[in-house]
Amino acid sequence: MSDLPAAIAALIDEPQYPVTADFPVELGYSFNTLSATENGNPLYWDPTVADELTGGMTVPPTTLSLWMRPHRWAPGAEEEQVALKVHFDLKAMLELPEAIMSDNTLILHEPVRPGDVISHHQVLRSVSEPKTTKLGTGRFWSIDIVYTNQDGELVGIESYTGFGYTKSLRDRDASGVALAQTPSPAARPSPPPDGERLPELVYDVTATTVVLGALASRDWRPMHHDYKFATERNGTQDIFLNTPNLAAWFERFITDWTGPRGRIGRMTFRMRDSVFPGDRMVFTGTVTAVSTDETGCTWADLDITVAVKNPGVDERLCCTCTARVAIPTDETDNPWARKGRNWTP
Repeated sequence: MSDLPAAIAALIDEPQYPVTADFPVELGYSFNTLSATENGNPLYWDPTVADELTGGMTVPPTTLSLWMRPHRWAPGAEEEQVALKVHFDLKAMLELPEAIMSDNTLILHEPVRPGDVISHHQVLRSVSEPKTTKLGTGRFWSIDIVYTNQDGELVGIESYTGFGYTKSLRDRDASGVALAQTPSPAARPSPPPDGERLPELVYDVTATTVVLGALASRDWRPMHHDYKFATERNGTQDIFLNTPNLAAWFERFITDWTGPRGRIGRMTFRMRDSVFPGDRMVFTGTVTAVSTDETGCTWADLDITVAVKNPGVDERLCCTCTARVAIPTDETDNPWARKGRNWTP
């Protein structure tokens, strides 16, 4: 694009910031994420189930971004340590002081296990022409993060779409408060029919919910815990759920339905509006297709929405998600046993 600075255009498709985590994968972080989303999937809590399905303990695949997030402070650091450095570079280079994430895609490969040491690098894929949204005027950009383990195996690719902007004023209504409902995980021994609806998940968000999710995902950005920063700097009505925590909520919703044998292969979601303290989140989902690939793996394609339904206050669509999840063909099938060419998410 003619209006894109040459220094930014030169970065597109170039790997940047290769980093190896300075600590191994820990189960404690896994439990923090599961607790923050009240996810009771026995695959991540029960060593017996983990041994049977995955040959040992693994961590939830939606915790992938956790392993690229640095400590907020470290000895010798001269400034705040941030994840997604390319994102912050673009904000500075384009002189766009605020930014949010609007879309996220996870493509999941080898499971991540306690003791793994995860490396990653970032790749800027695109920068849009100037756009004006309800938040302000700025640009969208897409960044890939490629993750590998200590053996050089690909464990996943995560794609973020960010929007950097100069803020405009807007007004919003306050939200109501409700009580939580927590379904328990259920097993699914056989493929579902097209059109099957997933059990609804209803959860009422508090400030603690938001902060727990940010803490569990090692996201120290203040808009997820600092009300004044969120309202005055970002122009939102309150602190709000962050991207990896939303991914973890989607994982919980999906595996509540599939049970522990369900293995997410791909997930893309768009954040149309934020989820704030006081919001009642309502997850709904539908099976849009069931297919078997050439390796014999059975896949269910899902359409999922997260709406906020605050009785007597407001109702709005916050997130839409498409997911592709491997499910057992029968009681003897285990999608977690698939590797290499037999796993094609």
